[in-house]
Amino acid sequence: MEETSEGANFWNQEIPTLPQELITEILIRLPIKTLLKFMCVSKSWLSLLSNTEFHNTHINYSIKNPKMTDYTLAMVSTVSGLGKICHVYTIGSENSSVTVAKHGCPPKSLSLSAFLLDSCNGLICLTTDSFELMLLNPCTGKFNVFPDLMIQYKVGAGGCYVRYGFGYDAFVGDYKVVKIFSFPQSEGRHVNMVNIYSLKANSWSTIHGFNSGYINGNVGVFANGALHWGGCHSHISSASSEIVTLDLATERYGKIALPSYEDGGIRWTLGVSRGSLVSCCNYETNRADMWVMKEYGVEKSWTKLVTISSPVDGSVYISPLFVGENGDEFLVKLGAELTLYNSRNASFKRLADYVSGDFLHVQVTTYLESLTSPHI
Repeated sequence: MEETSEGANFWNQEIPTLPQELITEILIRLPIKTLLKFMCVSKSWLSLLSNTEFHNTHINYSIKNPKMTDYTLAMVSTVSGLGKICHVYTIGSENSSVTVAKHGCPPKSLSLSAFLLDSCNGLICLTTDSFELMLLNPCTGKFNVFPDLMIQYKVGAGGCYVRYGFGYDAFVGDYKVVKIFSFPQSEGRHVNMVNIYSLKANSWSTIHGFNSGYINGNVGVFANGALHWGGCHSHISSASSEIVTLDLATERYGKIALPSYEDGGIRWTLGVSRGSLVSCCNYETNRADMWVMKEYGVEKSWTKLVTISSPVDGSVYISPLFVGENGDEFLVKLGAELTLYNSRNASFKRLADYVSGDFLHVQVTTYLESLTSPHI
């Protein structure tokens, strides 16, 4: 069959291409699973989707458009008789209600982790059983392992507490791990020696330490470029009186006052949801008040979200993990269990399928799915 002149002209035409800026604007709106497939389209798309600037643009768009963004929760549980078990859940929204669905097979690195520290920009920081630290992107499966820091200070009779933190220094484009060695002194005072690992420099360094009361929580919460730990002035009392902060760009310390609370507040827990700092005051009466800081650094912007009455007797602390879009559903860690609390009917829904009491220990972190590389 002869090809007509019209047909020949059609096949000889150049296929129009979209401007690079428009392609980027389209791609940042797509889910990670789709972007992973698009990496195979062409070398130019692979180059674009592997670019750090695109990763940051995609993350910023996701954070600013929460209705189009699903978060993911990783949980490593130590269950009686079963050992360590890892689950991954997708946190979504359906008809303005929070949905939590188990999905996929989690990376083996999570199941083998000694301790989940925190997440930032889609990277999870965790420790391993061989005294190493790991940055893992669960979506791409890529990871980076580097040595943890051994204690380099003389330990007195009071012993030493270790605290971690993980976050992103946007000023220089560097991921950093903070490790604090906290030494108890007299009258509840603590001397804190601070070390920072730079992923870009691939090395540990020591910065100027600080004095404080007892620092609650093993891991700091990352928000607005800084790490946050709850601190109290007395080692005997676990009621925090302030939040201690460390800005990762300037490496300067600061303090943020906690919301006002009633008598009987025994322990504060901190979290972050959709980029906002969240605090939870646990009372002796098995209830907790949850607050969100609507404007970072402005103490008057602390807003009470809900009072949760614990269904469990005894000293079970509630830790905030995720706040629903309408502010009436809350994903929390209730002692050693993960629970979705609905304030409309004061109901609790357990996520895992094990009998209550089987949990010996639970580690959990929420993260935003991304293409971020654990290598710089």
